[in-house]
Amino acid sequence: MKKSKIAILGPVGISIPPKKQGGIEWMVYYLVEGLAKKGYQVLLFAPKGTKTSAKLIPVCQKPMEEYKLSSEAEASRKLRLELSILANTLSELIKRRGKIGLVLNHMVDGGIFTNLEKLLKIPVFHTLHLPIYQELAEVYKKTDARLITISDNQRKNFPALNYATTIYNGIDLKNFDFSKKPKNYFLFAGKIRPSKNPLDAIKAVKKSGEKLLLIGKISDERYFKSKIKPLLSKNITYLGEVSVLKIKQIYAGAKALLFPIKWQEPFGLVMIEAMASGAPVIAYPAGAVPEVVKDKETGFIVKNLNEMEKAIKNIDKIDRRRCRERVGKYFSAEKMVDDYEKIIKRQLK
Repeated sequence: MKKSKIAILGPVGISIPPKKQGGIEWMVYYLVEGLAKKGYQVLLFAPKGTKTSAKLIPVCQKPMEEYKLSSEAEASRKLRLELSILANTLSELIKRRGKIGLVLNHMVDGGIFTNLEKLLKIPVFHTLHLPIYQELAEVYKKTDARLITISDNQRKNFPALNYATTIYNGIDLKNFDFSKKPKNYFLFAGKIRPSKNPLDAIKAVKKSGEKLLLIGKISDERYFKSKIKPLLSKNITYLGEVSVLKIKQIYAGAKALLFPIKWQEPFGLVMIEAMASGAPVIAYPAGAVPEVVKDKETGFIVKNLNEMEKAIKNIDKIDRRRCRERVGKYFSAEKMVDDYEKIIKRQLK
């Protein structure tokens, strides 16, 4: 079985593993390294320069974020560039037809690769890292694509699709130092945009008289300038995007991670990264939150700003050791790799 080559299609937006904050890229990195360690022959289709123990099949010269487009380029150039990379990935796969036994697709491809199974005549599984929308669901339905969700909540709006299983994201606990005793701040980690709702994190901390650090890329400049920047102060600090090493230190020192999301987040990697470091999570009950956070045990699931303020004041009631234990039990990289291996073993008997 381990003689069969497994193709893993990685995301092309940023580097694998990411130099700063990232999500899908870390999952793919852990999965590839874990399967290679188990003795599988893995082909990773990803940008040139990707760090991996597997055989790298470059599908572009560099990650998408490193391409500098000319000011004279047409408005659709970025989309066309990404489509070109997807087309090149398809060409590299076809080149190896008959030499690959199974494909695990982690690309954010909008359903472009759903006919791969018919084309290559091998099992192809598509891991869904983003929410499903109507047009995409129709593509999955027509092609009967085999889908892997990263939370059960992700299936809610489209229950009739061909779901193979749910596999939660996992992290390497050895990369996160546990801190029994935090410092004097709360933390918001994520892109600065309305759906992530850093505004409520700021309001709750201000009402509680505590300190807050915000880290993450500004993906909505207007929102940041109009809603967030005016509220920054000595006690409310925005640090921007930070390095992998720095974010681990920040997690370990946080009293808790505030996660007041307003959208159906499929998973929420920052929650398990924080808990691995000992920081509980205070979150609104959207998306995968109820699957990740054990209410009143590894944090608090709250419905509004007032409940968040109350949870902030009661955060010392949470045992930080239980937070790390939950990650080790349900959200480790080892468990994630083991769950993918179950699929591989079923298909490549």
